[in-house]
Amino acid sequence: MDPICVLVGPTASGKSSAALAIAPALDAEIVSLDSMLLYRGMDIGTDKPTPTRAVPHHLVDVLDPSERFDLKRYLEAADAAIADIRARGRQVLVVGGTGLYLMGLLKGVFEGVPRDAALRSRVASLDNQELHDLLAERDPESANRLHPNDRRRIIRALEAMEATGSPMGALQTQFSGPDRYAARIAGIRVPRPILRERIVRRVDAMFRAGLVAEVKALAGTLGPTAAQAVGYKEVIEALEGRTDLDHARERIVSHTVRLMRRQGTWFKRFDVRWFEGETPDLAGNLTAYFRGTTVE
Repeated sequence: MDPICVLVGPTASGKSSAALAIAPALDAEIVSLDSMLLYRGMDIGTDKPTPTRAVPHHLVDVLDPSERFDLKRYLEAADAAIADIRARGRQVLVVGGTGLYLMGLLKGVFEGVPRDAALRSRVASLDNQELHDLLAERDPESANRLHPNDRRRIIRALEAMEATGSPMGALQTQFSGPDRYAARIAGIRVPRPILRERIVRRVDAMFRAGLVAEVKALAGTLGPTAAQAVGYKEVIEALEGRTDLDHARERIVSHTVRLMRRQGTWFKRFDVRWFEGETPDLAGNLTAYFRGTTVE
């Protein structure tokens, strides 16, 4: 069976526009590799692409914002989409920046450890910074990787240490064995200063397009997964009076830059053929690569 095509890159690298350009040439349908595009109504803050009749998108707008979602559910949905696309004789083009989802797609699910009700009860009274400090004592590597506001993942890392005595990072090396899919992976690379400029422009455009109104409309409906999305949690804090919108904008930029760096760390785990995003014929080069043609 033909390999699936995978297009990755950090946020603001131009993945979505490149994918829309190359999908018709590949006779491909797009499977999203983004943890937040799954949610309906979260459009402006996620810079959600608009599917077209010529380029159908899968795993976009499939969840209510209140729903929890995890790697296992993503994998089930992605497998079903890939099987459906292939059954109709079309190519699969997986596009996005969530490295954990790509690892799951290729290697399977790391089941993790069970929820620990006793531990959760003990830490329930800790604020986010105190919880992060506790993780730093027990698992410095995970603490360095996780933002203090990412309470859900901090608790999961603490549960891993409690249950196994090993840091979450060590447990996640259990993604091993043969790939579940043969894959040809391409990445778009853009210099960091240019990416940061794009991020600033994108955030400004989101505010002009009505990000605050979108978050207000979703108030009370965002579940624990969706509420952690960059752009939403910062505006929520401003709407609740914990900061102001100018500060929220600055935090969205800084958190998006941090996300960009984390994505780069994930991509190092894969055999990616990198293409310079500023190349004039980027779409042509990507198309040739995915077709198996040598690209200079």
